Amino acid sequence: MNKIEDFLDTFWNTHKNNAGVAYVYTHKLSIAWALCLIMAIVLGFMYQGKAAMFRGIAEASETIISVPSATEIVKVHVVPGQEVQVGDTIVEINRPDLNLRISELTRELDALEGRSNLSSAEIDQKVAEVKANLETRRLALSAEIRNLETEYQNNKAISAKLKSLSNSKSGSDGNDAMAMRIKSLKNELALATKSANEQIALLRGSGRLQKTSGKSEAENLKKELEELQKQQEELIQIAKENWVVGDVNVRDGEKVSSFAPIVTLTHKSPTLVRGYINEQIYQNMNVGEAVKVTTLAGTGKAVVGEVVGLSSRIVPFPTRMWKMPEMPVYGREVTIKIPEENPFLLGEMVTITETSVKKLKKDGKN
Repeated sequence: MNKIEDFLDTFWNTHKNNAGVAYVYTHKLSIAWALCLIMAIVLGFMYQGKAAMFRGIAEASETIISVPSATEIVKVHVVPGQEVQVGDTIVEINRPDLNLRISELTRELDALEGRSNLSSAEIDQKVAEVKANLETRRLALSAEIRNLETEYQNNKAISAKLKSLSNSKSGSDGNDAMAMRIKSLKNELALATKSANEQIALLRGSGRLQKTSGKSEAENLKKELEELQKQQEELIQIAKENWVVGDVNVRDGEKVSSFAPIVTLTHKSPTLVRGYINEQIYQNMNVGEAVKVTTLAGTGKAVVGEVVGLSSRIVPFPTRMWKMPEMPVYGREVTIKIPEENPFLLGEMVTITETSVKKLKKDGKN
């Protein structure tokens, strides 16, 4: 503002005899304010929709070891601050309810297998009884039929020799009655055979039905048992990647309620940055966009990160980012993923700026 006034004073001393210049000098304060307003509007249009720089805090992703039911801590193998490598044992846990259920399922499977075997044996025994009864009945009827057929043939032979009886009806009537008896016995044998076969088919069908039902029940029990055994194996927590132990919230022999945090693990280096954009500034940023992350002082090599999350609401800034202790600051939260190899410290405040690369490919390369 003062520089503008000085410029107008110099310009007046040089051109004070000019009427237009005299008018400008007379209204120099108004003109200076107008020029400042125009410059502010121009700058507003130039930077509209952009926040060239904002701040954030370097953090590391965490994982919490917990179980969905009451547990007993057998042994804790780590202490806070300890670095654990892939394959290291972190904690051993015992779940009494899990052991009890596994024992119950094992007993149920054994009992189901025993019942299935017993049912098959009973059915086989009943089938054998039906076959034996049929064979006994068949032998008796077959013997009676053979005797009657033999007697029938003898009677026919005798009748043929006795010509004197050729006109008599008594022999003929006796043979006819015997023939009907033989036919009746054969029908009875056929009926007995059919009835026995139907009984055998029914018994075997019942056996197959029982086996199918028992097999289905056994498969369900086995699936549940496999799932429980998998959970039992996970009671010995093994590190699947390199971590640093954050908090250990239990001691050996302590009983812990369901979902209570047992051990907290974190990465050694920051893996993400939580940035905050002031709510008074509109930030045109999208998920997947590349940003540059540097130390607060701007020293050191910059790290290129990727925006992986944008909050959908205004949130308060962390207290350490307030300019004045009594005046909270609000804005939009931005989550940025950064490579594990970086120079930042956990909890370090960093500066975030936009880069010329607008999007990162899915494989993480520029």
